[in-house]
Amino acid sequence: MRLPPVPLDDITDQLHALPNSNPDQAFIRRYLGTPRQVLGVRADDLRKLARATAQANQGWDDAAWLALLDALYTGDLFEQRSLAGLLLGLLHPLRRRLDLAHLRDWLAQQAGWAEVDTTCQSSWTDKEVLARSAEWDPFLEELSRSESISLRRASLVLLVKPLRHNADARLTQRALANVQRLQGERDRMITKAVSWVLRSMVAAQPETVRRYLDENAGELQSTVVREVQKKLATGRKSG
Repeated sequence: MRLPPVPLDDITDQLHALPNSNPDQAFIRRYLGTPRQVLGVRADDLRKLARATAQANQGWDDAAWLALLDALYTGDLFEQRSLAGLLLGLLHPLRRRLDLAHLRDWLAQQAGWAEVDTTCQSSWTDKEVLARSAEWDPFLEELSRSESISLRRASLVLLVKPLRHNADARLTQRALANVQRLQGERDRMITKAVSWVLRSMVAAQPETVRRYLDENAGELQSTVVREVQKKLATGRKSG
């Protein structure tokens, strides 16, 4: 199939045309951790654009989608990179077949929790990860050992959605191994992700989380312990 031209300019024009909050750039970049311009487009509007783009180009093959995602993931706007993550969440067949080295390349180019999380937090399901566990397990371990804080965060956040719904030992063991490796770090990019992973496990395996807290409370950051204990006790995140 001949590849269509990547409509990056068209998509960028659509992003600029959406209602935006015109945020204070210094504040919003500091909050999101991104060095890029932030338009302040509403999340609902970004999701609508992602759905419209996926629907309008259903006939594209993997190569065409990868070309567009490559362009968005290197875009000058925060919203281009967020849109890439939202599109990836919609492109189920592509996501299941995606070479994980390609995913690593995308994630390595992201800065700040928001750029990383848009790709990681809601895309791969427990079934998708477990179906390729022989690939995913070493991939997640590799990310957790990376010098890139974006990749280290990704090694945790990629597991949040699968862990909410599945207590499979392969997911649990990888999650706890990565948590243990990273739990001593003090950067909020990591401490918040450590807390998130442990809290995501509460619904499916609360006793595993309690046991981990008992054995590692001295190594975990105090805020992490407090948030996870609150989740265990009430089912809600701490303040």
